[in-house]
Amino acid sequence: MGIVTFEGQIESPLPPAKLFRMIILEADTNVSKVAPNAIKNFETHGDGGPGTVRKITFGDGSPITHVIETVDFMDIEKCTYHYSIIGGDPTLIDTSVVEKMSFQLRFEQTPNGGTCAKRSAKGYTIDGAEVNEEEVRAGLEKTTQLFYGIFKIFEAYALANPDA
Repeated sequence: MGIVTFEGQIESPLPPAKLFRMIILEADTNVSKVAPNAIKNFETHGDGGPGTVRKITFGDGSPITHVIETVDFMDIEKCTYHYSIIGGDPTLIDTSVVEKMSFQLRFEQTPNGGTCAKRSAKGYTIDGAEVNEEEVRAGLEKTTQLFYGIFKIFEAYALANPDA
């Protein structure tokens, strides 16, 4: 099995705990207020912690239709969340080449009290599959850009609604 990686980060003036709560812990209830057309449906099997499987169906106009993800690890106090995409839209993950995509997300406090959200992504390729690493990396980058878009939508909502 090979591993293809991609890393990135995005910043916000909001504190890490607030963004982590809104985007990770309460995403399925907040998204209807924050971006009512972004996600059509969350199907969750589990309590939200490690082992939970979730199918997210995106709204019309999204670059991908859906993803199936598992929660691998969560540390609420440290605002850390690890998850894997194990299936979904074929334009995102070619399951004949990539077994899964795993993500580590850390919301770290910046010196000014804001957040630096760091995201590392790994694509685990299937042994013996003919792999184009740039295509796998492009899929990882696509998920990162999608996350950044969601991050900024939640940030804008929280800035406009400080009591949210």
